[in-house]
Amino acid sequence: MNSKLRIFLAEDNPGDVQLVRESLREHNIEHELTLAPDGTEAKRYIERIGVSPEAVCPDVVLLDLNLPKVNSFELIALFREHPVCMHRPVIVVTSSNAPRDREQAAALGVARYFRKPSELAEFLALGLLIREVVEEWGV
Repeated sequence: MNSKLRIFLAEDNPGDVQLVRESLREHNIEHELTLAPDGTEAKRYIERIGVSPEAVCPDVVLLDLNLPKVNSFELIALFREHPVCMHRPVIVVTSSNAPRDREQAAALGVARYFRKPSELAEFLALGLLIREVVEEWGV
């Protein structure tokens, strides 16, 4: 990662947004973060990628499964079908540990499934996970 990593974060909980930012700082990940606070905003952003100059394809997508307004699996599918972004990694960051959610995310080709832990130190490990995914995917 020589330049700033472009990260798209779809997360409705401001506290979790702060934890994501802290995990990126903790692991010295130079980044540019684009935030969508709900599913509608995330869908709008995805649909504008490649059409609008301010909507660039992110290097990594971080997506909460429990977003209001639009089903998060629909958003993952939109990324997977997008002609510009289909080969970018998606990391699910969620409180859900339901096997059905894990299976559906895997079927849609997510890079990782990160269950939001209750301990700060464990949440900060998200930064390391992002580094691993970036290296694996050659972003």
